[in-house]
Amino acid sequence: MASIYPALTPLKSQNSRHHELSGLTLQVELSVGEGRRRRRTRGGFLFTHRGYSGPTVLDLSDAWIRDPSQNVRVNWAQIEPHVWESKLLGQPSSLLRRLLREELPARLVDLLLDECKLETTLRTGDLRRDQRQRLLGTLLQYPLPISGHEGYRKAEVTGGGVRLEEVDLQAGRCRKHPGLFLCGEVLNAFGPIGGHNFAWAWATGRLAGRGAASG
Repeated sequence: MASIYPALTPLKSQNSRHHELSGLTLQVELSVGEGRRRRRTRGGFLFTHRGYSGPTVLDLSDAWIRDPSQNVRVNWAQIEPHVWESKLLGQPSSLLRRLLREELPARLVDLLLDECKLETTLRTGDLRRDQRQRLLGTLLQYPLPISGHEGYRKAEVTGGGVRLEEVDLQAGRCRKHPGLFLCGEVLNAFGPIGGHNFAWAWATGRLAGRGAASG
């Protein structure tokens, strides 16, 4: 039996400036963990009045909930480093704010520039190397200031439960208690947002029902 926890749930933040972006949506890439344990998702991201939501956040929330010491990082525009480098170096007369707004919402651009201590009137050609590197780090590997999660109140599924190796998956029968048949969220398995967990519940429910009927 694996410990249970809320999964596919929004994450919270105490950053009041992020709360002011509530309702803002964009396409991002999120990552959590390092090396072989690193997970990434790409897609919709939503600022809320309490933190962050959207498919990318929900799909990675379980990793942070199980190990809050991990940083969740954002690539704000899903753009590769060399592409940003090319934009910043190849258009020296462009206003930095205007260039960034080609890829990101204006309110987010202003917040990121302020956090990087860069003036909105600065031109890309005036960026010092250290300023450009700081900006690139903010655009590509921004650490989300997560303070908690919304729990079961907002969770799409429950993580944890009976481990799959403890179940005869041909019939949904519990190996330790042969008269017990298990399905859905009782089992230690779930998928990403988007209907996968409904399919899992229906498929394992049918399997367990047929197993129970056949004895």
